[in-house]
This record gives sequence, C-alpha cells and structure tokens, in this order.
Amino acid sequence: MTAAPPGNLATAGPPASTEEPLAYLERLRSIVGKRGEPRRAKDPISGPIIRIWCDAVGDENPAYQVPDWARQSRFGGIIAPATSLNMWTLPGNRRAHRYGEPLDVVTAMLAERGFTSVAAVNNNHEYFRPLRPGDHLSQIQHIGAVSEEKQTALGRGHFVDLVSEYVTDTGELVGRVLLRMLRWNPSTRPATPTGDRGTQDRGTQDRLQPMTRPRAKSVPAASGTGSVRSFLQPVYAVEPTDERPFVVAEVELADGTTLVADLLNVEPDSVHVGMRVDVLSRQTRSGDLIPVFQPARPTRRVDTMTFAGVEPGTVLAPWPVPLTQLSIAALATATFDFNDVHLDRDAAVRRGARDVYMNILGSTGLVNCFLTDWAGPEAMLKAIQVRLQKQNYPGDTLTLVGTVVEKRLEDGAGLVDVEVRGYNALGDHLVARCTLDLPVA
Repeated sequence: MTAAPPGNLATAGPPASTEEPLAYLERLRSIVGKRGEPRRAKDPISGPIIRIWCDAVGDENPAYQVPDWARQSRFGGIIAPATSLNMWTLPGNRRAHRYGEPLDVVTAMLAERGFTSVAAVNNNHEYFRPLRPGDHLSQIQHIGAVSEEKQTALGRGHFVDLVSEYVTDTGELVGRVLLRMLRWNPSTRPATPTGDRGTQDRGTQDRLQPMTRPRAKSVPAASGTGSVRSFLQPVYAVEPTDERPFVVAEVELADGTTLVADLLNVEPDSVHVGMRVDVLSRQTRSGDLIPVFQPARPTRRVDTMTFAGVEPGTVLAPWPVPLTQLSIAALATATFDFNDVHLDRDAAVRRGARDVYMNILGSTGLVNCFLTDWAGPEAMLKAIQVRLQKQNYPGDTLTLVGTVVEKRLEDGAGLVDVEVRGYNALGDHLVARCTLDLPVA
C-alpha cells in the first residue's frame, strides 16, 4: 500500500488490493469534515504578482494596476482580481507546506487504487470583500464529500469536494471556495471519450476551400476589422455529420471594401448585422491561405454601468480567446498552478489527455475579465459558480458569451446575475453563473 503522507489526519488501512470496496469508501469518507491546519501563503498579495496575472489573462482593468485611478474608485486603492482568491496559497512549483492536509490524505488513499489523474469539475467562489496588496492569506481546508466510484467520460474515479476558507493574518474571512475534482484512473479511459470526436482538427480545415486555388505564397495574410452587413447559415448534408454549424458573412471593412467569407468561432445565434469582426488568415490542408472572420474582442468599458442601467435579457458580445501552448502555460504559471498536465505535454498524455490543457484558475480568470470588461472597472464580482466540461486544448479557440438573467437589491447592494458560457470546437468548456455588485447610483 502507498503510505499516506505524515500528519494527524492520516488513516491507516489494509492493502488496497484486499480491502472490500465498501470498507475502502468508508475509509475515504472518514476524512470528510476534518479541518486541516491553516496553510499560510508564502507571500502576501502584491502588485507585481497581480500584474503578472493581468498579463496572462489580458486584463487591463485599472483597478488592478493603476494606483491613481484605483484611489479615486469605489475601492479606494489597488485590488486583486476576485478569482485570484485561491491561487495565493497554492504551493507553486516547489511545495513548501507540510504534507498531511485533508486533500493530501485523500489523494494518497485514492492513489492506492490507481486514481492518480485529476481534473477540476466545479469551482464555486464566494467573495466577502476585495483582496488588497498586503493581505497575507491562509487557507483552512476540509473535505466536503467523496463520491462512490463512478464511470465518467475520462474513466472510472471518485469525485472529491475540497472546501477552503481564506482568512487574513487578523482572522478576517475574505472568501470561500468549493472545488470539486475528479480523481480518476487513466488506464480506465474509454477508447473514444464521449463527445471528443476530433472536430477541432477537422471542421474548419476540411471545410475551408477557396473557390479558386492560387498558390499560398501569392495570397497575402488577411487582417483588419469590419462589421457584418449580411449573413447566412448554409444548410447541407455534411460528412462528417458532427461538423459544427457555421456562418458565411458579408463584411464591410474599415477601408470601405466588402468581403465575403466564413465567420468562425461563434455560434450562428450570436451573429447579427453590425457585429464587429476581425479578418484573419487560415491555411487549408492543401496549403492555401484564405481570409475568414471571427468576432472582434468586445471593447473594454472605461466607465461602470449602474444597477439601474442593466436589465435581464441583456446579451454580452462574444469574446473569442485563441488557445495556444503559450497562453495555457502562461495562465497556469501566473496562477501558481504547476500541475504537469497544464505544462508538460508528455505528462498530460500519460495521464490520459491528448495535450496540455487550460487550468480552472485560468478559465475563471478569463470569465472575470470578460465580465468586468463588459460591466466596467468598478464592477465587483461577488460570487462565481463554474462547471467545467470539455478541455481547452492548444490550437482551438474559446469563445465566451453571456446573458443577464436576474437583478436584485440586497442590503443596499445592486446585484446582477450573469450566466456565462464558454465553448470551443469540442463543445461547452464551461458554464458559469456569476454575481456582480454594481453601483446603485
């Protein structure tokens, strides 16, 4: 049996190979509810680390980086992005905290039966006040639940809920996180994972064929911006039958010319006349370069909308985020997440993935930016509930979309709930419900 890490929570038991499944599950669940010792972050929250986070996410909110602006804001000074809450106490590339925390014990027990791979499933945050440079956080964790063994699209495994409270050195509770993760056995992964049919490798590359076939070197790289004048969604029998729907758009470019091409990385229902788009070049498998469109990144709002100025049903403009090995690695390291599946392709493949993939802290950071870019720099994120589905792999595009679903006044605060969805060529990457606090007047 693999020995559990030392610590007062370690639970001994018979060898995993001889232990009955029910007894094994009971031993796993014996850790539930037992609080670990506080883990103090290596360093306090600081401006340089906030800037690194902003660089990786692409967030230009002045509340995070411009002291003079922040002092005049409702925050009274620089704050850290809300979704950075649970990164500050992560161990980083070199673990410094002692073993024997509740998650360590459960992880070691699961490894006894081969459940060595991990994937985040849900990430629910509550924020009780903004985080500020100088705050030195400690994490107090306990296991909220351990499921029975289940068959999943990744393989057989157990779902584990890790509940963490974050307090300052003075004992002030500033936030709470429930992270649900799947610990699964990579040897039990189905031969063809459900829903992972390789559409991101086909779809665009197979379909993009120019009407004429000039040599690639004779076609300059397309670029620029424009707005949609008209569009249509072709309907025809396709092979393969799982090809994603697409749109052909007529776009008026900034120089007054018009161009007709495919509009990619957006669902047809989100396309409308007047939509801002960027012109890109794509290379077909035959080597030809052809122009295509994708939605332009929404313009970041420089003022902040008020509670009265937003209504349920408001739709947020889509934001396509290119996915590369560099961007995935940058998000992982900027959020102190050195899990090898986000940085090392060979390790990710050994653990059952097809490549490195984005970490959940990176995904929530992008949602954070998407919302405050839309609502304005003084919008405060109060809560976020994220459910992850398909992975974000290099070479794809993540597109974030959102809709306002509810608004309410609570204790004088103007709270607005926004449902956010992020999808890529494999389907939905995440579904989130987010609560923003907007100025009432």
